[in-house]
Amino acid sequence: MTPKSVADERTQKEKFFDRWFRVAEVANEALKKDKDISHILDGLQLLAENKQVTAGIKKEASVDWLTKILTAERRAHRAFFGGVFDLTEFANTLKKYGRKKVRFWRSLGLEPHFLPRMSMLAGNDYDGWKIKPEEWFFKKQVEGKLFRNVGGELKKILTLELEGITVLIDTRLKPVYDNGRQMWENDNLLGEIIESARKSGRIEKYENGQQSSRFGVSANEWEVAIRPALAAKLGLEINQVRLETTTERNAIPQIYPHMPRKDDGKTDTSVWVEENLESRGGRLFGGSSGLGGLADVDYGGADYHWDSRSFRSLAVLSLGN
Repeated sequence: MTPKSVADERTQKEKFFDRWFRVAEVANEALKKDKDISHILDGLQLLAENKQVTAGIKKEASVDWLTKILTAERRAHRAFFGGVFDLTEFANTLKKYGRKKVRFWRSLGLEPHFLPRMSMLAGNDYDGWKIKPEEWFFKKQVEGKLFRNVGGELKKILTLELEGITVLIDTRLKPVYDNGRQMWENDNLLGEIIESARKSGRIEKYENGQQSSRFGVSANEWEVAIRPALAAKLGLEINQVRLETTTERNAIPQIYPHMPRKDDGKTDTSVWVEENLESRGGRLFGGSSGLGGLADVDYGGADYHWDSRSFRSLAVLSLGN
């Protein structure tokens, strides 16, 4: 190592420790005055997670975009669950894909988030979980009638939980019903894919609105025609793209109230979700304001087309702890 590189490394380490001691001094003063220091603890944890002692030679700009995401994520978790989680795997996943890729996904209305592995049964009580799925949903799970397609095989859902995964969440608010003419706002994510599928005859034409509409698409058409095209557009494998589960559909607007979809329970359309009821032929959907909003859960034929029902995708970037 040259004298210059040694000096540069020493400078980076000195900057790190200077930042650390400044945070510690502020924390000490806050403690004396009995103030909330949660934001200070966030700063200390971010320094540790990003390992800036040993990685000090990295440019500050390359850390800033990730730091903002981690800070916001930790605050959202604290507000909803009443606690914080290890975001190391989340951070590593985003680093792997890189800032440019994350920026591309954001341009499509998708945000990266971490859904910690947490039980979401009827008896669980979290600070921010104000609205839970209706009792019918929990009852069907206990009865062993809910299934998910895993690698082409239907598997019984043994428990209800968030899965400890890094995901891309569609932030859009589902629209209010307008005789089938309603559209998802700024749908540069799925509009072109759906229109192309209809023009090519891979899915049925839509009679009540634009051919790029998410409405009038069956759950089966999503699986066969839309899902693989979306995975390709996002640069992901097909097994990384799916619909949200009922639990995710219900919880996400409450975990992330900064999103337009925070008002999802106030619009009178519904969305298909990931679970099957008893067989491949029955698919769950829900979310209509007229039937309970975020609590609403129902089921219908997976090959049915409805002008009041659409869908919202979820991309899974990695499994967490």
